[in-house]
Amino acid sequence: GMGGVGKTTLAQLVFEDERIRTHFGNERVWICVSDPFDQIKIAQAIVESITKSSTDLSQLQLLLEKIKSTLSGKRFLLVMDDVWTEQSAKWEPLKNSLKDGLPGSRILVTSRSERVARMMGSVYLHQLDLISDSEAWLLLSRIAFSGRREEDCEELKDIGQEIAQKCKG
Repeated sequence: GMGGVGKTTLAQLVFEDERIRTHFGNERVWICVSDPFDQIKIAQAIVESITKSSTDLSQLQLLLEKIKSTLSGKRFLLVMDDVWTEQSAKWEPLKNSLKDGLPGSRILVTSRSERVARMMGSVYLHQLDLISDSEAWLLLSRIAFSGRREEDCEELKDIGQEIAQKCKG
C-alpha cells in the first residue's frame, strides 16, 4: 500500500503481540530495509539481532553463513520493513540463508509495491488501503474531541472534516 497507510504500524503490532512473542521467543528479528537494498547491511543487522551482539563480519558470504548456522533448527520471525528493490538477485542469497529454519518460521515484508512482495515469494498478501473520508473523520473526531463540550466540537467540525479528508486517515 501507499506511504502512510499503516504498514509498519501493523507489522509492529504483529511483532510485539504476546502470542507472537510466545510462539517465536527470542528469534524475532526486525530489519528496516529502505532503499537501496544493501545486502551486507541487511545481513549484518540480522546477525546482530539474532546473536544480540555486534559483528565485525563484512563479507556477504560469511554473514549469510552466520545467519544460516544461527537460525538452523530454530523457528524464527523476520520482519523486513520498507522493502523497495524488485531485483530478485539481491534477495535470493539472503532467502537461501534462511531456509534451514524450522517449519513455521515466517518472513513478514512491508512494501509499497505488490511486485516486491511477489518477487520475495510472499504467500499471503495483505493490501492496506486508504480509509474513507467518513472513517477518517470518525477517527480524528474521537481523538481530537475526546472530553470536549459538544458546542466546541460543532465549531470545529467543518475544519476537522477538511483535515480528515486531506489526511486520508
